[in-house]
Amino acid sequence: MNKKIKVGILSCSLIVIILLTRPVNGVTCTNTSLITDKDTYYTQEKIKINASWDLYYDPEIETAFMQIQIFDAFDNNICNSPKYYAIGTLTKNWTVNIQLLDLPYSNFANILYIKLYNFYEDSHAGGEEFYLYESLTISIIKRGLSCQLSDFKDVLTLGETNYFTATFFDTKNNSLIKNETLNLFTLSNGEILFQTNLTTNENGEISFNISSTTHLNPGRNELRFSIKDNLIYNDTTFSYELFVKKIPVFVNITRFHKNLEKSNSIDILLYFYYLYNQSEKPVGNEMIKLVFYSDTTFEHELDLMTNQSGLLSIVVSLNNIIFQTTEKEVYIDITFHGTSQLENLTLSLHLNIENFLFQGISNQFLLTNISLFSILLMLLSLISLKLYNFQRNKFKLIRDLTFKF
Repeated sequence: MNKKIKVGILSCSLIVIILLTRPVNGVTCTNTSLITDKDTYYTQEKIKINASWDLYYDPEIETAFMQIQIFDAFDNNICNSPKYYAIGTLTKNWTVNIQLLDLPYSNFANILYIKLYNFYEDSHAGGEEFYLYESLTISIIKRGLSCQLSDFKDVLTLGETNYFTATFFDTKNNSLIKNETLNLFTLSNGEILFQTNLTTNENGEISFNISSTTHLNPGRNELRFSIKDNLIYNDTTFSYELFVKKIPVFVNITRFHKNLEKSNSIDILLYFYYLYNQSEKPVGNEMIKLVFYSDTTFEHELDLMTNQSGLLSIVVSLNNIIFQTTEKEVYIDITFHGTSQLENLTLSLHLNIENFLFQGISNQFLLTNISLFSILLMLLSLISLKLYNFQRNKFKLIRDLTFKF
């Protein structure tokens, strides 16, 4: 009797198992398994999937099959395996190329769901039903990108060029980034001045000869490398600051006499020039300001222009400069205020003036002396006339005399 009870319990258990594992009618799906080789993948990798199951059904009255389906984070079906109708125990392996999947490839991570389904269709009742047996979640990530510059100058003088190299490599394993296209562009005050696409070589390098005149503006600039909408690497921008200085201006003193003796004029000849592409260029037809002062007292101001050859001739009469002090030391500040490309320049000169007689004072002194001398002559003439008349009245002519005896 105990034996009959055991057989009955076992029979009931088998019936229950069969009922639980049969979706409908005679279809039985058991011992399902679904695994992947890892949980996180880079976009250039492949997903290795292993699945197994036991499938039993009556092919004369029904149809059943097993299938793997892959869904993205928005529950869109993006990949399906073949349909497996085989009856019995089956194990299958698949390799899925991630780059062939229809993914948005946003930065950082994409979530994928891998699911194992059993599909059933009764030939008499019609209609298809499906049952989910296994589900996995995996992450698809893009790689990080790093950049290193070689021979890069962050300060250039207008007219200079800089040939530099940018090397790109994987942030995680430092592997070189080969044959990838990046966008290079330069900006000044937020405005794009230049842009082009460049591709890394087998050493992960991009070389570029940047020009301070063609690709940049005087002042502060920005150089950027950018990669976007790449299947493997995250959207990344590398930014570097460059400063372009104006071209320095130089001056040669061709003629200058520091000590002026018995001279009423300042005579100076200056040559203004700059260097461009290792060639000397004159600062031609540019305004130069001259300020004359003694000690700290402003005396005179003058604007002159260089000629086409960059020469500035300064000939100034000292009589045009009104000295407020008795000091005869003159300082001259000679200033070029620069242009959009040339730097400012100030040159200071010091002169000693000896035996200087201000012409205005000399003329006034001469006029005063002449006036005084004229007055003196008039006075002397009047005095002489008076004396003459007096002497004449004192003596009489012979014919006017009367002799009496």
